[in-house]
Amino acid sequence: MEQVVIVQEKNEIESALLQSNQFDLYKISTYPYREFKEEVHLGFLKGCLILKKSRILDEFIPIILRIRRITNVPIILLVEQYDTFEAAICMEAGADEYVKYPIHPRDLSARIKAVMRRSYQDKIEEKETIIHVGNISIYVNREEVYRSNNRVDINAREFAILIYLVKKAGRIVTREELMEVISVYKNKRLIDIYIHGLRSKIEELPNFPKYIRTIKGKGYRFEPVYSN
Repeated sequence: MEQVVIVQEKNEIESALLQSNQFDLYKISTYPYREFKEEVHLGFLKGCLILKKSRILDEFIPIILRIRRITNVPIILLVEQYDTFEAAICMEAGADEYVKYPIHPRDLSARIKAVMRRSYQDKIEEKETIIHVGNISIYVNREEVYRSNNRVDINAREFAILIYLVKKAGRIVTREELMEVISVYKNKRLIDIYIHGLRSKIEELPNFPKYIRTIKGKGYRFEPVYSN
């Protein structure tokens, strides 16, 4: 169940929302500002946050900024007097809606549903990026690699090298470039060791690699399609 958290000095918004039968599917929780703890009440919030402004802007903006450090949950601000300058500042700080209060419960309900839909759409667009090369699948966000649908054990430096090689597919990548990628600046031999480890994990025949080719005297080149 999605949750609507309301932070206000007086318990007036919750009672208004409860009058709207459009809110049967949401759990509503309300807190006064003095009891509201961002890290406690927002850590696992799935839904929407409503802040009713009852303090000066200089005190209100830090609250929004602290919330944005914790979560991307949609924030609706309710203000007794609409101010375009203040609205711009609040939106830049991370608020999603800046609305004059009082507001009809059905209007507020519609706005809550709208920001939740946008938030859900943003999460869909941020879904996992997957790179497929032959029988290799690279899950970029999770930093996981699969060969023929079997997950391979790969460490962070090997993954960084693999991603860089894939992005530069078809081009020669020097050992110096790869040293920069994994922040190793003294021992070129380490790159060869990591390449050897990668080949043992993603190549069917590590001694005859079809993906990570050695270009003698220059470096390595990732071949997305094997050619004889």
